[in-house]
Amino acid sequence: MQKGNKKRVAICFFGQTRTFQTIEETYKNLSHDNIEFDFFVSTWDDFKDKEKFDFCIGKEFIDPNIIEFKNNTEKASYTIHRLNIMKSTKEVKENFIYNYVMWVRSEIYFELKPLLEFLKSKVHKSHKHKPLELEINTHGDIEDRDGHPYLAGDYYFFGTSVAFDLYATGWKYYFLNHNEQGKHGGHNFHANTIVRNNLDLVPVNIPHRFQFSKLHEREIS
Repeated sequence: MQKGNKKRVAICFFGQTRTFQTIEETYKNLSHDNIEFDFFVSTWDDFKDKEKFDFCIGKEFIDPNIIEFKNNTEKASYTIHRLNIMKSTKEVKENFIYNYVMWVRSEIYFELKPLLEFLKSKVHKSHKHKPLELEINTHGDIEDRDGHPYLAGDYYFFGTSVAFDLYATGWKYYFLNHNEQGKHGGHNFHANTIVRNNLDLVPVNIPHRFQFSKLHEREIS
């Protein structure tokens, strides 16, 4: 159930944890009087400092040998699938639906204020979501490259809880079912998943950068 009048936002970290620095600098300081933030992580068990994720209410560190993964796209999509199980289980147990969901790679650093302002705008009572709204970092719509859908920005996503439910089916549909259409690469996989589920794509660009470590940063605009 909703906690008082607070809105609820799920923030989900997917894929390999290349650095914890961005998480520590951005998300652990993310707070607002009218928003309850719940954090989830699904990553690989080679991340040594697992206790750093103790602030997450749902977390798992996966043995990459449990499945014969074909490529990194499948591995990332599997962690998204697992995150959605944790997120949905929380909703069912407490009889509520998250007002908004963010799923993001660990190495993406956001400036705290613009990120918080964006999330506040999405859960404000005046904002009317499309039921399958999905906001993604991209400078345009899904492209066609060599006959396949292609999406440039595939490292952070925002959307309704139901949009995340549908997006998270990508691993089952393309990999567990051995569907060749989704295996052309990460950018194609994400685009195919969006198209197949008829998600309402909304471009968004919040100031951010890749930050694998203090010595390796790359600005993205």
